[in-house]
Amino acid sequence: MNNSTTQSYDKETDYLVVGAGAMGIAFADEIFTSRPDLHMTLVDRRAKAGGHWNNAYPFVRLHQPAAFYGVNSLKLGNGSTDLSSQSELLSYYEQIIKKFEESGRVEFLTEHDYLGNGQVTDMHNRSLVTCYKINKRVVDASYMNVKVPSTHPPKFTVDQGVTLVPLNDLIHLHDKWEKFYVVGSGKTGMDAVLYLISKGVSDRNIYWICPNDAWLFNRSHLQVGTVGKEILGHVECVKNAVKADNVFLKMEKTGGILRLDKSISPKKWRCATVSPEELKLLRTVKNVIRKGRVSRITESEIQLEQGSVDYSERTLFVDCSADGLAKREAKPIFSNGNITLQSILFCQQVFSAATIAKLELASITDEKRNHLTPVPHPEFKEDWPGALSTSVENLLWLHRYIPFWMFRSRLNFMSHEPILKYFYYAAKATLLSPSIKKAVVRMKALQEA
Repeated sequence: MNNSTTQSYDKETDYLVVGAGAMGIAFADEIFTSRPDLHMTLVDRRAKAGGHWNNAYPFVRLHQPAAFYGVNSLKLGNGSTDLSSQSELLSYYEQIIKKFEESGRVEFLTEHDYLGNGQVTDMHNRSLVTCYKINKRVVDASYMNVKVPSTHPPKFTVDQGVTLVPLNDLIHLHDKWEKFYVVGSGKTGMDAVLYLISKGVSDRNIYWICPNDAWLFNRSHLQVGTVGKEILGHVECVKNAVKADNVFLKMEKTGGILRLDKSISPKKWRCATVSPEELKLLRTVKNVIRKGRVSRITESEIQLEQGSVDYSERTLFVDCSADGLAKREAKPIFSNGNITLQSILFCQQVFSAATIAKLELASITDEKRNHLTPVPHPEFKEDWPGALSTSVENLLWLHRYIPFWMFRSRLNFMSHEPILKYFYYAAKATLLSPSIKKAVVRMKALQEA
């Protein structure tokens, strides 16, 4: 997106950040903090900052400790193990935007759309187009494209007369229906089931349509001061594994990995977390339907990939089928005039965005910066060894160029370790990295054979 020297401009900015969600703001915060001489323009289609958190269900909470989420310059919540709520997160991002705007160095355009080539349009009046001269780069903070049920309708057919709502609506419908069918087995589906149970809905009246079972992180093992040890445990398992199942089964024995039903071998792995207490509640629901994805819901039956299921009257269907973080194709992060924000550490989007910003400010070439390999959000259990290996390689490479920043970054879960343990884990990862790369190649070859 190079700007022609003969083009006329309405405004000028150093960075045009497209998307004011968690990744866009984490990137902007690092630039803002490190380089007070630079100007940024943030563009978002929503009316407020915070991205998908604006559209998420009201009872949503972080799935990881607040210590590792948000931006580097400002602690979230108590900065430790608390799982921040939607209102807390939106207030947090509002506070950051206020700081940005009061500085005079950041312009935030709400309900605006980026058209490309430095052009931004007002969504309420598409004829109002502002052309920016961009001195540094356009930053695409929307590439990961987080989806939630309230903004992304289901892909299956719903006949007239069937009541299907996103789980957002449960807050005022949980006591008005007799039976509830939760469609979706991911983290959103788990949250819907747990919410219904918390509101006194009998487990006999909850039906859970689970297209695929997934392996789950035990959240109690992913707390401040324990994450490094846990992840290195996974790395050790990958080194010796013949297939992905070996990794999960061995980590399950240590308690770090969980599954809903121990008689079923899960196919999926989405980095979802659950506490042992939550898992115990989820297991009280016995009406679990495992017949694949829903294709259609008629007024009397649910049609699935592997058969149909009848249902009774006074049934509410709860849509939890949106693919929250889809597995996107990896692309170069740095290119001429552009940055495409992607994860460089498994399932750690905000830390990745802040790290990319720090690398942008480092005195190295794009060729070197692109040594970082994006780590697409995993979907299947076979994705985990590769995602883990690439994450380790990226972290080790980053320590060559920005070691002190890495150690001080609050978004880096390793930074919460004591300094001696931090460097012990780094040294151990260095020794293990060649072995797990070989293991990933070996497992892939066996899988394709």
